[in-house]
Amino acid sequence: MTKIVTKKPRAPRHDGWTEARRKTFLAGLRESGCVIDACRMAGMSKTSAYRLRERDPEIAAQWDDAVANGQRGLVAVAHHHAVVGKETVIYRGGEEVERRVAPSDAMLALLIKRGDLGGRIGARTADKVLTWEEWQDGVRFDADGKKIDEREEAAAVRAALDAKLDAMRERLLARRQRAEAELQAPAAGEAKRGGDGE
Repeated sequence: MTKIVTKKPRAPRHDGWTEARRKTFLAGLRESGCVIDACRMAGMSKTSAYRLRERDPEIAAQWDDAVANGQRGLVAVAHHHAVVGKETVIYRGGEEVERRVAPSDAMLALLIKRGDLGGRIGARTADKVLTWEEWQDGVRFDADGKKIDEREEAAAVRAALDAKLDAMRERLLARRQRAEAELQAPAAGEAKRGGDGE
């Protein structure tokens, strides 16, 4: 007869990974996506954190979720800097003279390398990732995360503006013609009256 030996769960040490420290660590990891920062917040070492991860599959799963959540925010910021750009304020003689907004080519290269131009972790479908060719052709993501062709959008805006300008031009010409007709009408009436009296 074989004796089945079951391991007792470890009792947490007062200076070890208590429930409160685990929660603090995971909250920090979710916030920053950085293990070292989360360990500092929990007051534990990085080595002990990785040991905890190895022996506790539940913590490992929560760890992965927390890191993914922390990176979503970082990727969103990187995506914004790569596509929209970062504002730089130029001062001369203590006064602001210029503001420049320039996209970051380095951040764009990093996102292309990661295959994450959609601004989301793990978004690997064709509608969520831009290829280099699409980027060069002017395809971008709108606020809803859908691909748009900036050139087509610019052409549509230009056509709408041209239509509005044409309508304004027609109204202005019609107003001028009415004004001229009103000015000519009294003059024609006086000329007619003047001709009858002679």
